[in-house]
Amino acid sequence: MTALTVEQVSVIIVNYNGENVLPKALSSLKDLAESPLEVVVVDNGSSDHSVDLIKEFASNDPKIRLIALGSNLGVAGGRNVGVEVATGEIWAFLDADGRALPDWLAEALKVLNGDQSIGAVAPLVLMDDGHLINGAGSFLDRSGHGRDRFWGETVASLEPELVGLSGEDCDYAMGCGMVIRRDGLESLWPLDEDLLKWHDDTEIGIRIRRLGYRTVFWAPSRVLHDPGHSDPRSREARHLQAEKARFRLLVKYYPLTTCVRELSYYLLHAASGSRRRPQALLEAREVLSDLRQSWRHLISIRRQWRKRS
Repeated sequence: MTALTVEQVSVIIVNYNGENVLPKALSSLKDLAESPLEVVVVDNGSSDHSVDLIKEFASNDPKIRLIALGSNLGVAGGRNVGVEVATGEIWAFLDADGRALPDWLAEALKVLNGDQSIGAVAPLVLMDDGHLINGAGSFLDRSGHGRDRFWGETVASLEPELVGLSGEDCDYAMGCGMVIRRDGLESLWPLDEDLLKWHDDTEIGIRIRRLGYRTVFWAPSRVLHDPGHSDPRSREARHLQAEKARFRLLVKYYPLTTCVRELSYYLLHAASGSRRRPQALLEAREVLSDLRQSWRHLISIRRQWRKRS
């Protein structure tokens, strides 16, 4: 089989009101060791000057393609649109608040070319300054929580261990920096886009595994990430979005006994903690309401992907 090259990669960036971070992301792609086929920037109905900024970059680089949406389809919805229009043999995702390091794509393709059973590469994701780790391969626990390995640890103290872990399987690649082969994984899409963000990357990882492929961590492939620019401002709103996404994930892919157990724990904690955190019960009601409204849709996805296990 012919080896994949960086010239066959479509880099996909989903942006929402990222005028303060997006220039760094786009500029970083110019410094890649090898140039990709294209850069598809999906703008999720931004209300800032993002679209003008992207047009300005595109006027100086014909590889940059702007897909301007009229509304915010969320991270998953934006990824769906990006994949639909991308023409490359490889999908590589960079967040609007991320930055590619020079060997990001070249190193990831070494992994994909070395083993046809590998469907995706999880790079080493570093915090914006490059000294702290954002994630070194990510994992799901039995309650549907995602865990980014070595989050907050210093790179310098873990370099030998990171090298030793390179090539080992993980549950999923963090959304910022994940590199996915197209061949054999076309049916991975579309993602569930009913929520604005969270757990789209875990859904990708689960589906890759159920399609018979692996996701592996590879430390020489690296990106920088300064997360959170498009998150809700309040801690309560962030927590609510994350919990809605977690319970949707549980219904779609976990044993139903796990769903019942986790929902029972969640409701119990909400009730017992309501004096200290008055919004807990309101949050629980919103989670339940989302599950009721989306139940048929979620069960449809569950049935579809159970057949692929």
